[in-house]
Amino acid sequence: MYLSESEQKTITNAYGYDGLIDDGHYQVGPDAWVYLFHDSDDKKYVLIVADYLDYDYDHFPHLLRFSDSQFHKIEFVLQQEIRPVDPEKASNSQLFEYS
Repeated sequence: MYLSESEQKTITNAYGYDGLIDDGHYQVGPDAWVYLFHDSDDKKYVLIVADYLDYDYDHFPHLLRFSDSQFHKIEFVLQQEIRPVDPEKASNSQLFEYS
């Protein structure tokens, strides 16, 4: 689902990451979006937001591929999943550090 800038901040705060810098977003499914961020140390993060999430990875690094709404291929090498500090506010989302 599409998130406004304030909604993005609410969700990233729910993960304990309140200083992330927005690097853009892509629609990757009818109800799925990815939001790209980086922090002051240039670590990269991808936030996946969807009505239904079925991403459950038990090993890292993990390659994740999408095609956006304009058929551009988007790839991320996920390094670790970030667990929310406030799961209620982070519902329907998952945050990963990626390279």
